[in-house]
Amino acid sequence: TMNLILTMAGRYTRFINEGYRIPKYLLPWGDHSILSEIVRELTKAGEFTNIYLVANKRDVIYMPHVRRILKSLDIPEDNLFLISDTSGQTETAYQGIQSIQDKFGEMVGPIIFHNIDTILYNRSFENLPRLLEEYDGFVDIFESSNHNYSYVLIKDEIIDTIAEKIVISDKASSGLYGFPSTQKFLEYYSQEELYMSNLYQKMIKNGARITVSEMHTEQDTVVLGTPSEYLTTAYILDL
Repeated sequence: TMNLILTMAGRYTRFINEGYRIPKYLLPWGDHSILSEIVRELTKAGEFTNIYLVANKRDVIYMPHVRRILKSLDIPEDNLFLISDTSGQTETAYQGIQSIQDKFGEMVGPIIFHNIDTILYNRSFENLPRLLEEYDGFVDIFESSNHNYSYVLIKDEIIDTIAEKIVISDKASSGLYGFPSTQKFLEYYSQEELYMSNLYQKMIKNGARITVSEMHTEQDTVVLGTPSEYLTTAYILDL
């Protein structure tokens, strides 16, 4: 059993300021949407038993579109949750867990969080359950030098340091994070940690062992965090 939670409750302020009106994840990507591309790529090998989406109540009028995407991917509509504004990905993850467990009972098995503005290509999560038996956490990484991302310093396949928006290496986080269980996440969660990188750094200081994926490329890791990234990346990839 492996659980995937997509944290998509952000406000997309940079996009709204540029005149975009629909949630970023429903913007076109090729012949479908960013959301369907992200979910398709993550789930095509069938490695996740349960897939949940945690969206913002502000976007409720767009949920019929999200439900159609879920239907096309054989994900139950009941797995879509709406929450209020949060301070960041960790709080969205926390509220998502609470909502899911209130509805379905305790979640069993590893739990993977991913954001809704990074498309991951050529990934395999086949070994992730085994890795998360051995380690306390997992970060998917790719080669970059962009100041907008989190970066990790690695020693013997274990993260020594993880820093938010500071280029301490060429190994950036793609925004996909794994924990062996919901209990492990909840043990370290507090509202003070806005970013998963802050939460992991707290875990590392406590002696936790966080491992990483193999190194991926920027071509395989399509970050669409800003309007300019969204507009230019499609040209670069020749969509």
